[in-house]
Amino acid sequence: MVLKKYLLKSIGEMFFPFFLVLFFISSLVLLLNIAVLTNGVKLSFSDLLRLYYYGIPANTFFVVALTFYSACVLGLSKLSYDSEMLVFFSLGISPGRIISFLLPLCCIVSFVLFMFAFVMTPASKNAYRDFIAYKSNQIDINLRPGDFGQRIGDWLVYVDGKNGDTYLGLVLYADKSEQSKENFIAAKEGKLVNKNGIIELRLYDGVAYFSDKQSLQNVKFKEMVVRNSMQDSSFSSHDIISYWKLAFQGDQKQLKRLSQSFCTSLFPLVSIFFILFFGIKNPRFQKNYVYFYVLGSGGAYLIIMYVWSMQFPLSSLCFPFIWLFAGLFLYRKYVKNYY
Repeated sequence: MVLKKYLLKSIGEMFFPFFLVLFFISSLVLLLNIAVLTNGVKLSFSDLLRLYYYGIPANTFFVVALTFYSACVLGLSKLSYDSEMLVFFSLGISPGRIISFLLPLCCIVSFVLFMFAFVMTPASKNAYRDFIAYKSNQIDINLRPGDFGQRIGDWLVYVDGKNGDTYLGLVLYADKSEQSKENFIAAKEGKLVNKNGIIELRLYDGVAYFSDKQSLQNVKFKEMVVRNSMQDSSFSSHDIISYWKLAFQGDQKQLKRLSQSFCTSLFPLVSIFFILFFGIKNPRFQKNYVYFYVLGSGGAYLIIMYVWSMQFPLSSLCFPFIWLFAGLFLYRKYVKNYY
């Protein structure tokens, strides 16, 4: 009980400050991404909070994995360099006892990460897309004069000015690279109309260019209507299995996502031997380089996992088990035989 108390206290002292700092930084990045992705859609402060709430599972996923691993290594290292770990070993407590305490914690954290990755993140991403589509269908799109990068469906829209509900000097561009098509429209005036979820941009007195590999068409018009129907998501939040089944039906992007989620979720569990290898040191003979160990090993795992999954997503599923056996080898050679 004394060992568990000391370990839990030491790990907790490291976990919560690290988690709060990383969560704050990742939250700022999330809010910036929301601002970029929702450019051109009117959102209230409550809508922004709702989108932020939908982004929390994916935002927290990597933070929890890295923070827990770092906290365990730093917590054990603190006990080692305060000479408390040597006291435990002098009293007959072996590294195996420490593993027996850490193993349930690692299993719980990995289970939580699995829930984040395979259940909550797909559902929250779908809710995010549905909410954006809903807001786009229910309210007018806000086009700001002079702003670049504003989008209506597939069209990038630039507006030179505005007079009441009439936009002046409109330029629209759509690049459909997969179809080798480019469309360009310029009009003197235009109005936005929302008809039952179908966004219409009515353009007056302009010219349109439609090009592909074979031809270029030039059309002058007095009035043109550009329609964009907001598509509803076909994904059901209750059909998680079907969502991930796409990974084994030829969807390489989904297979890469599954591989990365699987490997990251197992990171706390398969790193249990590395936690002891980097955390248990003799303060009389070994210098304290624990922060370099944490950054180096954690970064190495994520980089190798990412590169492997991008090139060979299916075979990368075995990487966590390779990492586990590598840690076991180092633990037996440098920790178990000495303590």
